[in-house]
Amino acid sequence: MIKKLLFGLLMFSGLSVFAQNFSKIIVSNNQTAGIYGLLQKDLDNDGDLDLMSASQTDNTLAYYINDGTGNFTQHILSDANGYINLPGAISIDGADFDNDGDIDFAACGTSDLIWYENQGGTFTPHVIESGLNNPLQVRLYDLGTLTDPGTPDGDIDVGVLISGENYATVYMNDNNNFSRMNLISINNPKYLHGGDFDSNGTDDLVITSYTDNTIKWYKLGSWGFTTGGTIVSNFGGAFGVEGGDLDLDNDDDIVATAFTGNEIAWFENTDGTGTNFTKHSIDTNLTGASYVHWVDFDGDGDKDFIASAYGTDNGSTTTGHEVVYYENDGNMNFTKIVVDNTEAGPANFVVADFNGDGTLDIAYAASKSNKLVLMLNNTLGIETYRKNTLKLYPNPATDWIHITSTQAVQKIKILDLTGRKVLETKSLQIDVSKFNKGYYLMQVFFVSGQEKVQKFLVR
Repeated sequence: MIKKLLFGLLMFSGLSVFAQNFSKIIVSNNQTAGIYGLLQKDLDNDGDLDLMSASQTDNTLAYYINDGTGNFTQHILSDANGYINLPGAISIDGADFDNDGDIDFAACGTSDLIWYENQGGTFTPHVIESGLNNPLQVRLYDLGTLTDPGTPDGDIDVGVLISGENYATVYMNDNNNFSRMNLISINNPKYLHGGDFDSNGTDDLVITSYTDNTIKWYKLGSWGFTTGGTIVSNFGGAFGVEGGDLDLDNDDDIVATAFTGNEIAWFENTDGTGTNFTKHSIDTNLTGASYVHWVDFDGDGDKDFIASAYGTDNGSTTTGHEVVYYENDGNMNFTKIVVDNTEAGPANFVVADFNGDGTLDIAYAASKSNKLVLMLNNTLGIETYRKNTLKLYPNPATDWIHITSTQAVQKIKILDLTGRKVLETKSLQIDVSKFNKGYYLMQVFFVSGQEKVQKFLVR
C-alpha cells in the first residue's frame, strides 16, 4: 500500500522526504520552547484547519493560520497591551464561549485556568479560577448544567486535571459564570478524554493515573461524576488515553499508552456496559509512550492508531523518540510505521488534512526540540479516499442540502464550528432553512466504518 508517490515533486519543492511517505515542514520554532499543548480548529472560517499551541517554557499561547496548502502564519495571543503571558502554559482548547461566531480559547498554566475572549484578533482574559496547583490539561464540553447534567444547554463547560493536588473536575458554565463540580480523586492524573462506556447515551470521562498505573472511567450523574469502573490497574505509568468504538461493535473501547511500560494497547469493552475490559497489547517497545489518537488514517474503514514516544533523556540528549502510525488490517492486527524520529520529546499531536489533498497529515509538538512540526502524508490511503466520493450540493445552501456518496451512509451529524451537534439524521436530504447563517461541519459515517467530514455554508 505504501508507494513512492510525489517523490520527484517533493524533492523539487525543497521539502525533505522522510521514509518515502511523509514530507516534513517546521511550522514554527519561534515562541515554542517546551511546547506541549496542540489543537486544530478552523479559526478564520475559510474551510481549512488552523493550529493552536501552548508553550510551557515560553509561557506562550499561539495560533497558526493555514493558507490551505499547509503553510502557516504564526500569531502570538495578545490583548490590548501586547503579548499575553501565561506562566507555564501547557494546554489549550478552543470553542465559542460567547456565541458571537468566532473561536475563543481556554488554557491552563502553572496556577491559572482562563478563557480568552476573541475580539477580532485581540483577546481579553477571563479567569475561571486562579491559585490552582499545576493544572495539566483543559478540555471543553457541553455537559449541561449542575442540576441537569447530560443535557447540553449551549454553554461551554471546562474539564481540567490538577496534577499538583491529584484531582480532576469540570467547571459548569452558566452564561460564562462557572461553578465547579465535585472533585474526582486521581493520583498524579495525566490525561482526560470522553466516551460512552456504559452505552446509555450520555458522556463519560476516562482518566489515567500515572503513579497508580491505572485507568478508570467515570459516569455523569446529578451534581457530578461517580466512578464507573476500572479499565486496567497495572499499566506502567498510564499516560495517554482516548475512548471510542475501536472494533466497530457499537460500544466504546479505549486505546492508551503506558509511559514507563513503553506500551500502547487497546482495551475492549466486552459487554458494552463498561464492566469488563480485555487488554490487547499492540507494542511494548514504544519508549516513553505518551499521547495517542485513533483515526481511520488510511481510509479503509477501520480504526488505526497514531502515538508519540517521548523517548529517554540521557543528560542533554534524548533517544528513542518517535511519532508512529499503527495500521489496522481490519482484524485489529497492527503494523507499525514510523512517521518521524528526528525531533526530541514529541508530545501532543493532531491529525487532519492540512494541505487539502484528501489524505490525513500529522502536526506534532516537539517539546525538547522546541518546534511545531507538520508531517505531510503523500501516499497513504490516496486510492481508498478517492474511491469513496462524497458530494454535498448546493454549497452554499439556503433551503436544502443534498448528499451523494459512492458508499452506503449509516448516519450524518451536523456540527457548528465549535463542535456542538446541531442535528443527527440518516436522511441524505437535509433542511437547513432554519439554521443560523454561517459555516457548519457535516460528519458522515459510512456502513463500512469509514468517516468523512466536509464543510458547508448556510446563507
